[in-house]
Amino acid sequence: MIGMKSMAVVSERGTVTIPNAVRKAARIRPGDLIEFKPQGDSVILRHMVVKGAGKEGSLSDSEWREFDKLVNKQLKEGAYKSYRDIKQAKSHSRRLMNGE
Repeated sequence: MIGMKSMAVVSERGTVTIPNAVRKAARIRPGDLIEFKPQGDSVILRHMVVKGAGKEGSLSDSEWREFDKLVNKQLKEGAYKSYRDIKQAKSHSRRLMNGE
């Protein structure tokens, strides 16, 4: 949800509770993997979806690296894209890689 602003307090141990509205928007559930990526004076919080290697619809290591480059490029440009599933994300990333 673009434009959503929520705040949380960092505890003495460095823990933060992700606000409910953010968890719902990002479909974050207990036990999910979250990546924190410093970017200037901001931090990108990314919900990581882990799939078993070799399963249909999973990305190869090289596809993940290329996809990560594309996501970072989009973030720098202020462009955001949501996907319903990995198939749609892969299709979109391939179109971007092909310059479409």
